[in-house]
Amino acid sequence: MLNRLKGILYDCIGLLACSGSRPPSGLKLLIVKTDEIGDFMLWHNFLQELVSADQFKGHEIHFCGNSSWKSLFETFDNNLVQQCFWLQKVRFKKNMRYRLDFLANIYRQQYTCVINPTFSRDKRNDDAIVKSSKSPKNIGMVANLESVRSYERGYDKGLYTRLFDHPEKPVFEFIRNRLFTEFVTGKKSLVQDTKIDTDKLPPLPAELRGKYFVVFPGSRSKARIWPATNFVTVSKHLFEQYGWTAVVCGGPDDAEYADAFNAAYTNPSIDLTGKTSLPQLMTVLKNAQCLLSVDTGSVHLAAATGCTVFGIYNGSQYGRFAPYPASMAPNFYPVYPDNVEAELADASLVKQKYEFVVDVPYSAVTPEKISKQTDLHFNR
Repeated sequence: MLNRLKGILYDCIGLLACSGSRPPSGLKLLIVKTDEIGDFMLWHNFLQELVSADQFKGHEIHFCGNSSWKSLFETFDNNLVQQCFWLQKVRFKKNMRYRLDFLANIYRQQYTCVINPTFSRDKRNDDAIVKSSKSPKNIGMVANLESVRSYERGYDKGLYTRLFDHPEKPVFEFIRNRLFTEFVTGKKSLVQDTKIDTDKLPPLPAELRGKYFVVFPGSRSKARIWPATNFVTVSKHLFEQYGWTAVVCGGPDDAEYADAFNAAYTNPSIDLTGKTSLPQLMTVLKNAQCLLSVDTGSVHLAAATGCTVFGIYNGSQYGRFAPYPASMAPNFYPVYPDNVEAELADASLVKQKYEFVVDVPYSAVTPEKISKQTDLHFNR
């Protein structure tokens, strides 16, 4: 009931934001991409092809993104657009004045076209922004309905003038993004992977000397947390086998997980939790021997730098975000619980059971299984 009332309130704010006159405007394109870090890394290399498409010649290009990865956009893509709007998603959800002002600003731009290249669209975030633009031409994807509440099904009817649909499942998100780009531009995409121009990255922190590996023990989702003792076990193995220093990374919100690791790990380590920007983190990953992390944005940042990844997975959304195609990231190793791994060998079962999020605990992946995978890679 409370969620329905919130939805009604958000709808009213959206209607209020779209009132009043708008100044005349020329050809203007808005691209809306407000999902998370991993989603951005699997998509942003296609931005160049979108903005340079024949149908958008002469357009002023604007971009609306998630403020959590603003530093990544400014490092790699800022030169492709003329103006940016950075959405603070938590504030957009809780502060109605901020929400009203943000949507009203979008409405006043008077866009002639809006592109939303997001599969898991959200009525209360990216679709609300698209709706407030009142653009005569909106291009998007047929939505993933996993997170759409039953009473909100069909909310987007008529919102988009063109919708891309790719019924084959599972499909790796990068591949879906490439197909969508080709749908919009009418041309074959030349983008082959998520690799970034590492020359644009900042220098390596001075304290990182010698060989090291990165431990990323946190996650925005508490359901994805792997026990600190497991990270310690694998990290101890990497130190004893190869002599590498553990470098603990994460954002300020990951401090409790980093502290738990640091309290239990007795071998050489460096704690950079909350001390790096996202571009600086990518520099750290680029120079690391490997990354040890749960299924979170860090694995996609690492893959884009060519860093070897050992990821802890539970089978959720199998094929969409992992595993990476070998041609894109040959050193990307997702590790699953034994029973899940056995079921993933059955393609029909994957479609029935693992298309969406499953509740298998991440702790079902043993540290011994991760350690074995590291040895298979480094001793091959």
